[in-house]
Amino acid sequence: MKRLSIMLSVLVIGSSAAAQDIYGGLTLDHAKPHSGDSQTAASFLGGAMFGGPALKYGIEAELGLPLAGDTDYDTARLRIMGSYDFGDYTVIAGAGVAQYDTPLGDVDGESYSLGVQRAISDRVTLRGEFIRDFMDEGVADTTITRIGAIYNF
Repeated sequence: MKRLSIMLSVLVIGSSAAAQDIYGGLTLDHAKPHSGDSQTAASFLGGAMFGGPALKYGIEAELGLPLAGDTDYDTARLRIMGSYDFGDYTVIAGAGVAQYDTPLGDVDGESYSLGVQRAISDRVTLRGEFIRDFMDEGVADTTITRIGAIYNF
């Protein structure tokens, strides 16, 4: 978890100076491992996006804390994001790394996502997303269904 936190801090702080869009948000996640018990978590995320009016790219980091379920592990993700604005809706996709802080120690993996966003005001955006984490070291791959609100600075 320490490695991911340090990477996150350096990348977000270093890139935010030139960012066109900086955002933060809170999401509710339902994680379903492909073997084992599910978990509900709250995730805090932040990111910066660059690019033109329709096609954008950027970086996003998040930390998730368990709320309910039979498992107790914290999550962290660092992803490269891309988005395309279709007018009323924006499609988002991401790829990066995931880290689970389990009782047996930290487990790393890859993370991929696909979702959609809709602005409800100049500052607030609603997001729905599916995330797939492919974990190492015997931890089951996990599919996350996410809903959340993003605040655009």
